[in-house]
Amino acid sequence: MTDKTATGKTGTEAKPTDSVSVKLRKAHRHGGKEYAAGDSLTLEVRQLDRLKKAGKV
Repeated sequence: MTDKTATGKTGTEAKPTDSVSVKLRKAHRHGGKEYAAGDSLTLEVRQLDRLKKAGKV
């Protein structure tokens, strides 16, 4: 995911509730559901930050 604020354009910043699609690098469990490495998930930007810190995306 690229930082759209660096381009100098206005109004293109991702909001915390915007959805993005990502592919997992590592297995992940959420809400009792298992996701394997390589699975694609659609989630909100605020959730993406947590998964990035854990090294899962």
